[in-house]
Amino acid sequence: MKTIKTLLSLLLCIIYTTEAFGAVMDREQFFDLGNSNSVVRIEIIERATGNIVNIVKQEELNKTYEILKKMKFGKIITYDAYQRENNIGISDYSMNFYQKDNIVKQLEITQDTIYTNKWVLFPEQMPNDFYYFTKYMILTKQNYKKTFTEEDFYQNNILWKDSPIIFPKNKPYYEQNNGVMAEFKTLNIVLNANAIYDFASQTVTIDGQKEFLFGEQNENAIYVSAEQFSKLLGYTTVWDNTLNILTIQQPKNYNERWEKLRGIPEFYGNMQTLFKDTISFENFLNIDKQQPLTKVTIKNEKTNYTTTITEQTALQQIYDILYNTTIYQIEKQNVQADEPIYRYAITLYQNEKAVKTFFMTSENVMKDNIYRVSVSTAFFDYIYNINETAYAKAILYQWKVV
Repeated sequence: MKTIKTLLSLLLCIIYTTEAFGAVMDREQFFDLGNSNSVVRIEIIERATGNIVNIVKQEELNKTYEILKKMKFGKIITYDAYQRENNIGISDYSMNFYQKDNIVKQLEITQDTIYTNKWVLFPEQMPNDFYYFTKYMILTKQNYKKTFTEEDFYQNNILWKDSPIIFPKNKPYYEQNNGVMAEFKTLNIVLNANAIYDFASQTVTIDGQKEFLFGEQNENAIYVSAEQFSKLLGYTTVWDNTLNILTIQQPKNYNERWEKLRGIPEFYGNMQTLFKDTISFENFLNIDKQQPLTKVTIKNEKTNYTTTITEQTALQQIYDILYNTTIYQIEKQNVQADEPIYRYAITLYQNEKAVKTFFMTSENVMKDNIYRVSVSTAFFDYIYNINETAYAKAILYQWKVV
């Protein structure tokens, strides 16, 4: 009887294995490594934001496949078998592999799995390292909501709020010292600047204020530095050195996300002028304005990874962001129970002495043991990018692909 039960158990195991795996599946098939040499573009879509980046440089395409070739399998089962046991939700990232303009492979990536419409791979490392490679690519390239085709690459496009600016006659071009040069007339209209440009004096008048702006005449049109002009108007810009694309975004203090979350109107100021009746932001940070920052550490409370910043340019940038950040409210904490999981612990140093440690959540709230400070997105966005990029890069160093 015991022998019969054992045989039945073995039979059930065989049936389940056949059902779960169905066919021999290996790394080569799962990632379609045989076609790696003919892939010309890899598109990554970040599900949470809709951001899109494209991997087009050959060395970056090679890095992608290097990691896939080195990955160790934890286990692999059919998509259907996994779906019966678990509800596969929306992935964190979707990755499309292109030969010319045709998608030849699609992967969905979460922190724990990589899957296709037929198979689910559980990497040996959880969360999987390929997830952080994908995140690294998103964080280190400008995020686009426009899908590029091959002929769009390296064209010195200018994006305004993620949509390309159309220049009907006079196309932008790249000038080594001043970046992308664009026709002033079209740029002035699209950015709603109502500015007046004087080519002879190389100055532009905006709202009665006259500022220097580099320009040159080309093809019977006046071209100006698109980046300089945008910054004079208060917009932030990002230059993507991979695709040669300039993105013009909202001003630094623009805070649509906060308004949606809290319904609070925008209120601008700096750490010296706000909330004198309670405590100033400068006093909250406990930093002496006359003393430069000498070090900043950022610890991600979820991954336990700490980024240490000592480079003076980056430290000055952090100080500038803090000094000009928009403050909505500074209040004494009465209830400690809200937001118990802090995203980042940030410590500021002056003269090698830690002068302040505070915690920050993803909803742009700074906290210490006494005060709760509601701020705009600028500082959290900067901290998120610098820490998450460093963590993803550290993972890549382990793979020896950076």
